[in-house]
Amino acid sequence: MHRLIIDTETTGLSPRFNKTLTVGLLLIDVEKTHLNILDQNHIFVKHNNYNSQSEAMKVNKIDLEQHTLKAVHPPRACGQINSFIQKNAIQTTPIVGHCIHFDKGFLSALFQQGETNSLLHTESEDTMSIWKNLQRQNLIPSHLRATLGTLATHFDIDYTKAHDALADCHITAKIYHKMLTLQ
Repeated sequence: MHRLIIDTETTGLSPRFNKTLTVGLLLIDVEKTHLNILDQNHIFVKHNNYNSQSEAMKVNKIDLEQHTLKAVHPPRACGQINSFIQKNAIQTTPIVGHCIHFDKGFLSALFQQGETNSLLHTESEDTMSIWKNLQRQNLIPSHLRATLGTLATHFDIDYTKAHDALADCHITAKIYHKMLTLQ
């Protein structure tokens, strides 16, 4: 089955106030028996005002001066997202992410800023929710927190490149695959 893994790096926690800096897109073919990467894109977004919070910038380690040199404004970033979706014919492919509602909120704000209609499918799966469900089924220890780092560590997945949107997509894809094998 095909899934579109998404992740964003942002300047803070509020889609109303803060901005999307990067968007990771990772198209996978996944079943219990396999995980194949089909396509990927890493989009850098430029804003006139970033409204950045120092804590968020410490986490994602993005240097805004360097970022701005390779980034594009929201209309073009949204066009790149939609082009990725059209090129791969995945308008009806569910999206997957860790704490997916956070990313969906920022992507919604980005598409509003870009004055562009999103082609992202509205159906989504959240690895955090799947993790908690596996804990309720006693398939994963209940004392473990549902952070991306904890999930990666539990499944012995390299987490050293975390807090980069595309790297987080790769981590999330591996976690999603491992969780499928438990269900």
